[in-house]
Amino acid sequence: MNLPNWITVVRIALVPVFLVLAYGHSTVSALLAFLLFVLASATDSLDGRLARRRGQTTRTGSFLDPLADKLLLGAALVVLVDHRGFPLWTALVIACREVAVQILRTQIVRGGGDLPASPAGKLKTVLQSIMVGWWLLPWKQNPGHWILLVVVLVVTLWSGGEYFVRARNVRKVAP
Repeated sequence: MNLPNWITVVRIALVPVFLVLAYGHSTVSALLAFLLFVLASATDSLDGRLARRRGQTTRTGSFLDPLADKLLLGAALVVLVDHRGFPLWTALVIACREVAVQILRTQIVRGGGDLPASPAGKLKTVLQSIMVGWWLLPWKQNPGHWILLVVVLVVTLWSGGEYFVRARNVRKVAP
């Protein structure tokens, strides 16, 4: 296994540690969960850049990287809904978009096509990470919580729709 894949595996292994910290009942635990979330989110771009730069992109990495993203985001959303007053319906919209795009990508790859991450999808990932980090911080809700939530919802839905439009074009080109 190459270094980029190891980084992704470590990111997956950090999810249970994040959950333990996030469910802790102290400010220190909450801050450590926040820092771990930021670290794990930051390594998302690191593993991909390393793989491309070193010519080490693999099918395993292509599968594990989005899985790691979804596990970390899903774990964080569960914590936010459970402990921080994050609206369940919003978490479900985000989760449904993630699952729908992943199913779409899987179908296209199985059919011999490719549906790489779009700029809108990358923006969505960055904004979701910022929003989740903001919500994880142990402070009272403020207008920033709700502004970030609305922005993330709009970009999440927009980028999801964009993937489905792009998928139609992939299918037209593919035999």
